[in-house]
Amino acid sequence: MVAQYTDQHIGKRVVDQGGVEIGTVNDVRNGELYVEVGPDADPDTLSELNWDGTVNQQSHGLPHQYVSNITDTTIRLNV
Repeated sequence: MVAQYTDQHIGKRVVDQGGVEIGTVNDVRNGELYVEVGPDADPDTLSELNWDGTVNQQSHGLPHQYVSNITDTTIRLNV
């Protein structure tokens, strides 16, 4: 079952499986999360998400298959 993302997810921190912050959810469109990447995001993680080659893009769509766990404040990835 695919999670149903809503505006309640906006503002949550997005972290990799080790707990390192990647960015913050800044939008939900058509049930998909969009993440604004932080300045300290790990380049290897960005590469795994295919977010490393895009220039001048403020938000990146986060495919649901990368989401491992969601808490009240955090979305943890499986990468």
